[in-house]
Amino acid sequence: MAAKREGYNEAENVALLAQVGSICPLCGINLFYKKGSRTFKGYELAHIYPLNPRLEEINLLQNETRLHCDVNDPDNILPLCSNCHGKFDKPRTVEEYRQLYQLKRELIRNEQQASIRISYELEIDVTLIVQRLYESGLTADEGILSYDPKSLSQKLNSDISQPLRQKIKHNVADYYQTVRSGLLRLEEDNPGVSDTILAQVRAFYMKQKMLMFTQEEIFANIVSWIEVRAKPRTIEAAEILASFFVQNCEVFE
Repeated sequence: MAAKREGYNEAENVALLAQVGSICPLCGINLFYKKGSRTFKGYELAHIYPLNPRLEEINLLQNETRLHCDVNDPDNILPLCSNCHGKFDKPRTVEEYRQLYQLKRELIRNEQQASIRISYELEIDVTLIVQRLYESGLTADEGILSYDPKSLSQKLNSDISQPLRQKIKHNVADYYQTVRSGLLRLEEDNPGVSDTILAQVRAFYMKQKMLMFTQEEIFANIVSWIEVRAKPRTIEAAEILASFFVQNCEVFE
């Protein structure tokens, strides 16, 4: 018996479109178009694994991983422009299936991360450390560095690209003492707050590890989390803090 095409409600349509930013993820065109003063729908909801696969499609995709066992689940649905949907369906290829599978998988993971960033707290006092990074008169190598570079190297595995590896090392070498002194100042005013911050970062890291993200992905997710919670003026400040936590907080133990 053929599977029935699901009728998605307005909220489900909005959620699916929000995942792709109302842009066709394959060609980049807007999924809505205007005629005069009116806006019209220019997209179709594509099944990544086919709704009612033909025998040749079953054989073609028999060894491929699915995002959901229910073909009508939103995890198996991707809004595409009509043109790209037609090309994807006829004829269906393994390469295109894998492309859409990976694309949707990343969208789901990004959405998941957005939820995690909101649900995991980070002490508001950390904003004072961020502000300290922008203070005039601070030298990058302030103080005496008290960490073992070899230890940091051992924490970073092959998931970390060479450019990111170097960035983390430079951030630690240049700003370790600045961030550490900022934590010490917080501790003087509010005893225990530094331990709270380190525990929060550790908990966030363990959640990422449990979800089996790579080290490169975890670092990027920690940076994004700090951006949301501490609201630094530049991403570099968030990267400096994330690098400090790699060195000093059992991130990438």
